[in-house]
Amino acid sequence: MHPCDRRGRAAVPKPARVRYNDWRQVSLPPPEEFVPSLPVSVVMSCYRKPAAMLARSLAALECQTYPRDLFEVVIVDDGSEPPLAPPRSPLNVRVVRRERCGNRFENPRARNTGVWAAAHGIILCLESDMLAEAGWMAAHARWHHAVADVLTVGFRVHVAVDDVGAETIRRRPGTLRELFADRPFDPPWVEEHMRRTRDMTARTDDLFHVVVGANFGISREFYQEVGGSDESFVRWGFEDQEFAYRAYTRGGLLVPVRAAFAWHQGRWAEDRAAKARNLRFLREKAAHLIAHPRFRRPAPGRSYAVPRYVVTIEAARGPVEQVAAAVGSVLAGREHDLVVRIELDGSRDAERLEWLHDAFDPDPRVRVAPACSALDEFPAAPFHVTLPATALAKDLVPRLYARLGSAVLAASSLPDGTRVSIVRAWALHRARRAGGVPADFGDVREIAPARLKLTPAAPPGGASAARWRRLLERVRR
Repeated sequence: MHPCDRRGRAAVPKPARVRYNDWRQVSLPPPEEFVPSLPVSVVMSCYRKPAAMLARSLAALECQTYPRDLFEVVIVDDGSEPPLAPPRSPLNVRVVRRERCGNRFENPRARNTGVWAAAHGIILCLESDMLAEAGWMAAHARWHHAVADVLTVGFRVHVAVDDVGAETIRRRPGTLRELFADRPFDPPWVEEHMRRTRDMTARTDDLFHVVVGANFGISREFYQEVGGSDESFVRWGFEDQEFAYRAYTRGGLLVPVRAAFAWHQGRWAEDRAAKARNLRFLREKAAHLIAHPRFRRPAPGRSYAVPRYVVTIEAARGPVEQVAAAVGSVLAGREHDLVVRIELDGSRDAERLEWLHDAFDPDPRVRVAPACSALDEFPAAPFHVTLPATALAKDLVPRLYARLGSAVLAASSLPDGTRVSIVRAWALHRARRAGGVPADFGDVREIAPARLKLTPAAPPGGASAARWRRLLERVRR
């Protein structure tokens, strides 16, 4: 049963059907006409925070314009000693306790604990040291009433408020901005990113970079589809960008919501040296998980947990030597950040399959007859390349990427009627979820075959081992 708004109409969010990340294409009611109907769970993790800090945060939530009967607050006590006592509040507040593994940073695990314990479908993540403006919740929720796979990005600034009591927050006559007007604060560093990306509508692949866990919104269902927060991060740094990267690559719509504004209790300069040290320490870990040049520099011979390219070779027919030549031509190129999948399309000739397994199973970058689709096996890899076994060309993958540009799909028709293509993963995921094809969500480019510099394939009747070796040598040169 879907909840209904106060006019009796069902509120059913739909998957995003916009081109690129142009969230301006979504039709929403103006903020002043928005009528909340869906319940919200606010998830806050708390570890050894001063009681006064949490009291201020809850006091700010008491002032929300969102109806109180439509939201709960789930506080995850992340192993505090002594355990966090349930705070006194007129709000619907629950405390969920989890034990810690020593003194490690475990905010991703705490966030997952809170999301799985949440009772409602809209999740707003807010750190327990954040003071939300009165319209914060409604600003996030307005989007989640309309779009099922949106990640709303809230804004924040850092300000010192240790001398401000919870009662002052609760009984203020105006906004928090007015209350803190005379206090110095750290300006939002995300504004440069917003200018460069035209408020995250530009056709760039690094839109996810500014998402932080202190203030964002997502549906519980999409959070689960993305895979939740990565609990292998046991130090502060990059865990939020890694989650946002997966949400973006999964085809989620990233929306900056300036009205979803909150104040961080404490200036950014506090513990700056420790923060910088953690970022340096975790950069290599982030490089394995975030397949973007901002985090990963090309390095010959390197392979990563999440490859940048997934290359699928369609090998339903043809001699095994021809398939091997196609795999060799991909692996011999200058682009090393990839995996190769040999798809047999239901053709399970035992001898042919055994030959391919013997040839490629020891190579960690090659999968023979994988059991699931490329998109399911590598959901976070940003680019998927498909080519027939007859397509041979040195450096074909970087050549396809260069022709892709800002399009979602680039393809070329070969003389034998087969197709070579490269497509962005976010468009594949969005098409799967919303229905349609990647071309519905962005531009498509047709590539002239001559620009790919393809090598003629081996004769259909088969090829000798000697000819296969000569062909591989030719490709590598």
